[in-house]
Amino acid sequence: MKNLGFAAVGCAALLLIVALEATPNASKVPTCTCAAFRLDDIQDYFLNNVQVEVMSVFERRGLSLTVGVIGNHIGSDPMIVDYIKNRTGDPLFEIANHGWNHEDFTELSLEGQSSLVQKTNKKIFDLLAIKPTVFIAPYNTINNDTFAAVQENGMRYISANMTYDPPPYDIISSNQSLYRFPETVLIGDLSADDTHWITFSHQEVFEGIRESLDQHGFAVVTMHPQDFAARDMLNYQNMVDHNYIKELEMLLDKIQEQGIKVVTISEINRHVTQKQDIFFLQAPQPRKED
Repeated sequence: MKNLGFAAVGCAALLLIVALEATPNASKVPTCTCAAFRLDDIQDYFLNNVQVEVMSVFERRGLSLTVGVIGNHIGSDPMIVDYIKNRTGDPLFEIANHGWNHEDFTELSLEGQSSLVQKTNKKIFDLLAIKPTVFIAPYNTINNDTFAAVQENGMRYISANMTYDPPPYDIISSNQSLYRFPETVLIGDLSADDTHWITFSHQEVFEGIRESLDQHGFAVVTMHPQDFAARDMLNYQNMVDHNYIKELEMLLDKIQEQGIKVVTISEINRHVTQKQDIFFLQAPQPRKED
């Protein structure tokens, strides 16, 4: 099968790096004091050495991770399948639906979206005996039909980005039919001229997490395999760049030192324990996706 590297082409750079300056308009918002990491584009043969190493970083540290599986591109690569099967049942390792062929769901009807969500859920269940409750939107694109399609398939969590799913987000009300926890921070992104992939420093990502907690009460950090791959421009090699892995490890160290919990996406609402004084920040608007 042809290897598919689904970069988040043209995705909004939501990493907001601004100084934490209080304004007079402070309000109280619920917070989980937590960050969920999602690793998108889990699939056969694409940078599989890198995929396994990133997942292993979280496993070695006993930290939670949500991985987005592309339904029609999983099942034949023993390196990926064996690793995931060995983690099946681990509460720190969450399997999410990431589309059937990594399609743009907004181009489909409600029936088409629901059918593809169902196909991927069935593929994951047949392969891993797991029923996903989290849908990670390919390309982060969603519309109202996507919300309906996810709920039709018995799923309770959806993760896109703040361009397609803008705030506010209700993280405190119990028994919601659908929780919306979009990407709020990126580990890496395409350069402004779309010529190379940039992996941000651990300090930049941490500032984005801190701001997301202040503004929304939670943080969702999106990663892609190419964030951690050796590369030349947009030519990725199936080799781990240990400098980028070190940045990830330093980020996880800093998060834990600051008392921020690392959770799966479906756990965010379960960790809301307090209300804090939050000072909203003036931040640049994200650019629109192509």
